[in-house]
Amino acid sequence: MPTGLERPVLCIDIGGTSTKAGVLDSRGEMKFVDSIPSKPDVSSYFSALVRLIEQIRAAASGEFEQPARELGVAVAGFLDRDRNCLAYNPNLSWLKHFPLRRRLTETFPEFTIELESDSNAATMAEYRFGSGRGSERFLCVIAGTGLGVGMTVGGEPLRFAHGCMGDIGHVIVQRNGPRCTCGGRGCAEIMVSAPVLAERYRDLVSLAEAVTLRGVIEASDAGNRDAALVLKEAGEWLGVAIASMANILFPDHIAIAGGLSAGGNYVLEPAERTFRETASKLARSRTTFTRATLGSLAPLIGSAWPFWR
Repeated sequence: MPTGLERPVLCIDIGGTSTKAGVLDSRGEMKFVDSIPSKPDVSSYFSALVRLIEQIRAAASGEFEQPARELGVAVAGFLDRDRNCLAYNPNLSWLKHFPLRRRLTETFPEFTIELESDSNAATMAEYRFGSGRGSERFLCVIAGTGLGVGMTVGGEPLRFAHGCMGDIGHVIVQRNGPRCTCGGRGCAEIMVSAPVLAERYRDLVSLAEAVTLRGVIEASDAGNRDAALVLKEAGEWLGVAIASMANILFPDHIAIAGGLSAGGNYVLEPAERTFRETASKLARSRTTFTRATLGSLAPLIGSAWPFWR
């Protein structure tokens, strides 16, 4: 599907673990993707981000009839009112209040720059190019380092707190549950986030070395029952959280995106089963439920959405 872009857009996705960059062309294809760690030192991080942008721009030089003149940046967390900086995210506290948009504009004055929350960006990408196409009320749940949630109503992102859906990924699913980074207990995020699941698997199998969510998924694919159990339980907690969201928001379609969705049916089947067992009859009767189709690139692609309208 064409994006409606007059020229390619340089895209950035700042997540809790890594920062991706690439170029989105007019056909909606992401090219020249590379990444750097989202390391908790704002000065060295910004220098690395500038180098990454310059590297991507150089790689794309000569590839398109017109060079990129717009830069879309998706950031995990809440943005300030002017969308100049990160206002809140406990997983990226070191980036809070850093004037990211202004500093990027000063460094790259030739670019028009827009910041967007990563949940809105991923949702808009899935709505335009992925599993949300044709939906009137589309809910996208992005489970990775954190748990982001976005929703489109009539093709526009729903914004009712801090420029996005608020902290709906921190809906409570277990009373007196584990302490979350947000300061609450039993939040959906602390039950399904990638670092927590990796640590849960590591404890189960008594691994001495560190492991990632990708490693858990690979172990499950190889037949490891402990890994499969960790993913199943994560899917069940996710289903409970989504049921609560659906009871309030009444989406007509729900998609699971982010790194956890790479667990496939190990995650999706228990998530949908628990959702249908838990949600109200009205909410579940009106909703289809799938895995998002754009994978981990959804926030990166969606960072360009302010320029394709």
